[in-house]
Amino acid sequence: MIEAPDSDVARENRARIAAAPPLRRSPWSVRQRLVRIVWNSLGRLAWALFPSFRSTLLRGFGATVGRGCRFGSGVEAVIPWNLRLGNDVDVGDRVILYSLGTITIGDGVVLDYRCHLCAGSHDIFDSRFPQTRPPIAIGAGSLVGIDAYVGPGVTLGSGVWVHPRASVYRSVADDGVELRGNPARVVSADGASHDG
Repeated sequence: MIEAPDSDVARENRARIAAAPPLRRSPWSVRQRLVRIVWNSLGRLAWALFPSFRSTLLRGFGATVGRGCRFGSGVEAVIPWNLRLGNDVDVGDRVILYSLGTITIGDGVVLDYRCHLCAGSHDIFDSRFPQTRPPIAIGAGSLVGIDAYVGPGVTLGSGVWVHPRASVYRSVADDGVELRGNPARVVSADGASHDG
């Protein structure tokens, strides 16, 4: 039902729309904002020009990076000081590490081409729409496939394989399982997907 232009409901709706939105404040300190500016300019330039120093560069911006880690050229690490990588982690080209919250990656993990780990979102129930920073943890020996997505707050056990293009929104504590689909479900021995 459409309200008449001069009804009480219509006036209340217009007043609510015309009211200024609540004041929003940056969740980042001045120092963090300055470091992000340096990372997004000089850090990215150094990333492209000096590929053999990518681990050192991340460490210089506060990340914990183990021995033998490899990074593709187009990796996007949004907040490097929120990254915790074990030894021998292989991060493919064009991987997005949206690390508003902490992203912890175990030893021997492979993050394949264009996968996206998203440790950040917004509280849609608050009118100020503040950022949330739920952490992500990927267990040792896991594989996150091509163009797969791992959402905020997800923890994956050791040896978990996320199939290409799968979208993982819930934690999976079981070790050695395979996840497939959107939303991702555990794949059984017979190849069928089911809730894990």
